[in-house]
Amino acid sequence: MQKKISKYIILLVCSLGLAAPMNAQNESEQSKPAGKEGVSIGKEQTEKKQGLIRGLSISADLFGVIGKVFGNDYQSYEVSAEMNLKNRFFPVVEIGYGSTDMTDDDKDIHYKVAAPYFRVGMNYNFFYKKETPSYIFGGIRFGFTSFNYDISAPDLTDPVWGGSVPFYYDGLKSNAAWAEIVVGLRTQIVKNFHMGWSLRYKRRLSVKENPNSDAWYIPGFGINDSALFGATYNLIYYLPW
Repeated sequence: MQKKISKYIILLVCSLGLAAPMNAQNESEQSKPAGKEGVSIGKEQTEKKQGLIRGLSISADLFGVIGKVFGNDYQSYEVSAEMNLKNRFFPVVEIGYGSTDMTDDDKDIHYKVAAPYFRVGMNYNFFYKKETPSYIFGGIRFGFTSFNYDISAPDLTDPVWGGSVPFYYDGLKSNAAWAEIVVGLRTQIVKNFHMGWSLRYKRRLSVKENPNSDAWYIPGFGINDSALFGATYNLIYYLPW
């Protein structure tokens, strides 16, 4: 009987002795770094924690305000709101007010207009993986405006019957739509304050013409042409989510 008990005790001790290294090995494996898989899981959890919306940017364009300093015959006041979606996609709304009151000295034609405009579109952050506040982006815009304009010029002389006919039209109605391709740079100044530049290629899609005169300036677009380039310089305040 004592031999059997001794035998069982010896087997138990041996079993415990074999189990201890195995448990130690399991604990060691559990304590090892997760490697790439663990990093991937951690990144997914971080992104999940941050959510879809990362923040909101409110900005004002200064280039349009000081446009006349650079030789433009028109100016604009513009603000925009931009949503940060996963630091990759940035839907944006731009609202502004464009105006001009100019006279063509060569032709002695006076043109005047002042009206609001708006654009909607999307920016794409090419550096979204780096999670940095400074990045290069590209985007598209769709713009629209409805406006009235005044135009006047020297009286027209009738070559057949003689006499003159006044050339003055007040409150001519028009509207226009256009598309833009945008490339820009955004950088952080300090904390939540940023600044940004953009270069824009604008393509006119449609414009309502009048039988007496065409619109010389389109608010938000610029001089009434089929295509042209534009630029913006923005001061931005960023509200992290």
